[in-house]
Amino acid sequence: MSQRWGLGATVVAIGFFGSTSVAFAQAEAAPAAINPACGEQKFAKKVEKNMRAADKASTDKKWDEVLAQVREAEAVEGEKNEWHKFYVHEYSGTAYVNLKKYPEAELEFGTALNSPCMPEAQKPNRYKVLLQLAYQNKNYPKAIEYGNLAVKAGGDPDLMVYVGNAYYIQNDNENTRRVMADLVKAQEAKGAKPEEQTYRILQSACSNLKDNACVIDQFEKLVAHYPKADYWTSLIGSMLRESKNDKQLLSVLRLAKGSDVLTEADQFYEMSRLALDQGLPGEAQTTVEEGFQKGIFKDAREKDRSTRLLDEAKKAAAYDKTTIDKQDASAKAKPTGDSDVKLGAAYLSYSQPEKAIEAIKRGVAKGGVKDPDEAGLLLGMAYLRMGDKAEAANAFRTVTSNPLMARVAKLWLLKAMS
Repeated sequence: MSQRWGLGATVVAIGFFGSTSVAFAQAEAAPAAINPACGEQKFAKKVEKNMRAADKASTDKKWDEVLAQVREAEAVEGEKNEWHKFYVHEYSGTAYVNLKKYPEAELEFGTALNSPCMPEAQKPNRYKVLLQLAYQNKNYPKAIEYGNLAVKAGGDPDLMVYVGNAYYIQNDNENTRRVMADLVKAQEAKGAKPEEQTYRILQSACSNLKDNACVIDQFEKLVAHYPKADYWTSLIGSMLRESKNDKQLLSVLRLAKGSDVLTEADQFYEMSRLALDQGLPGEAQTTVEEGFQKGIFKDAREKDRSTRLLDEAKKAAAYDKTTIDKQDASAKAKPTGDSDVKLGAAYLSYSQPEKAIEAIKRGVAKGGVKDPDEAGLLLGMAYLRMGDKAEAANAFRTVTSNPLMARVAKLWLLKAMS
């Protein structure tokens, strides 16, 4: 993917060069802050008529006439001074930009940049113009050069988006990642929202470099700022690949289900199987039933294995419900809270979020919970089921130990605050 900009703003950006009457004004005023090597700041008598005509044509926006007068001046025999050479390129570059002849404009303005008559104060703006022209002309190495010079000279750091794109188009993923990551960090630090394509290009470079952590970071930001089902799906896929154990897998699949991006038969089956294996037959049953209701299981093999799993989950859930009161009493009697959290997960799976909240909070208060991250996630989900987004957010903020579980919590928090 690539990000491109037109040159609609370029003519505005080069407003200084749009009317070059300054060439005559400076000759009558005090010398400008220009390199002494520029020499005398006026045109020779034999070319002054043509250069004045070129100046007037530029003011009148008669761009072909500008070029015609410059060519006549160039055809005049004799040595031309640096002032003359500089403004030949300035007039010509301005005309070519307005005639949308961008390769020619880049050449003219690039040559003028290196003239001793080029005012130092004008160079930052010139770098910006040349950056845009080089990018438009697909001269990506030069775009990178001018972009770096523009920012170094105090230009808008956001210009680095051109540099990052130029690296990306040349398949330089290392430099794309470096430049775009710095750009995103700088924009976010000042409270600005990076463009969607900026995140996508950084994500793509990271993907090419097999930097899955970076890929997940960008998808996370995309779902936060530009929420689309495709981004959620890609994010969930990346997080599933990062999962290290069954608890993490189930947590990610719960997030996918809660975000309406659990769409594949294998995912529904796996989530149900994981829930059943972790002693949550109620969640297993409701998950596989939802798969059937949505028509997720399409071919005979999928339907057959899912039907068998549903039967197994129903039987286990029926028995589990008959013992839930005993489980509650047993959990309350224990000095540590791990059993209370497990009980809370069971209550949540049976659509009893208020009892889930009570059990989980009791367990956390006791201490001794083996997986506090899981407890925080379950508590947050229970509060969401109750419609209490504020308390859900507080619960999700407690998930900090495991990076992947913390990311799951952060995304649940995003949903809670939306």
